[in-house]
Amino acid sequence: MLGSHSEHSSIQVALAQIATCPGQFRYNLEQHLARADEARRAGASLVIFPELSLSGYLLAHGVAEEAFALPDPRLTQLLTLSREISILVGLPLREPRGGISNVALLLEAGEVAGLHRKVYLPTYGMFDEGRFFVPGSRVAPLECRLGRFGVLICEDAWHPASQTMLALQKVDALLVVAGGPTELGCSEQPAGTQRWHWLVGSAAMTMVTPTYFVNRCGWEEGILFGGGSWAVDPVGFPLAKPAPALDPALLIVPLDFAATRHARSLRPIAASERLDLWRRTVEQSGV
Repeated sequence: MLGSHSEHSSIQVALAQIATCPGQFRYNLEQHLARADEARRAGASLVIFPELSLSGYLLAHGVAEEAFALPDPRLTQLLTLSREISILVGLPLREPRGGISNVALLLEAGEVAGLHRKVYLPTYGMFDEGRFFVPGSRVAPLECRLGRFGVLICEDAWHPASQTMLALQKVDALLVVAGGPTELGCSEQPAGTQRWHWLVGSAAMTMVTPTYFVNRCGWEEGILFGGGSWAVDPVGFPLAKPAPALDPALLIVPLDFAATRHARSLRPIAASERLDLWRRTVEQSGV
């Protein structure tokens, strides 16, 4: 049975929905420090920021100029703050063997506790990530003192196999960080935000895993990002009202490890996945 790896019965998680500016590191950093401190004062143990939150999304060839290394002095203030609250941030990371990855970096206790490299790089429509980033090659949990988390960066979450691989590795929660754009329609909620909410709800219910979605908002290079950060428990109930679609917000939501264990004891969907069918399909298709 899938179980929790946390020593805590529950924690508070902060979803930091911010509007970033491409290439404006000092401005973006100040937002991170302010929201993380606000989350800490509100009792949160973990604060989550959107995709590429420290650099901005639409950097194009500026990715090379803005890319971070590990260690990087630009992370010093966030690392110091991570002694009081765990922080998940997005940034472009320069790889030792060449290329730059789109990364979600987990900072905890003054150190880099783990990272996830975006696996699926959209290169269609308005997206051009395949030109500027190299794809990650693993879908694995991030272990920290709070628990075991499965991180998905935007497009990663649109591939159900990613969700399943993390659920099978017994994550305590899915953390989806996004730079999801939207068009404005006639409904109360932007169309892009609606699509993300359907996806997040589906992931939580089918994986029987609480899912936390943090999207950026605001305009960047003429593109509107849809916000609507949200969280859903392992049986599909919202953990809070979604953040506004288009404005910055800080949403504090619970993560109840005992509730997840109970839900999985009643609905062991991920644990009963037929991997033999996956294997057979791959072998027969010759992929």
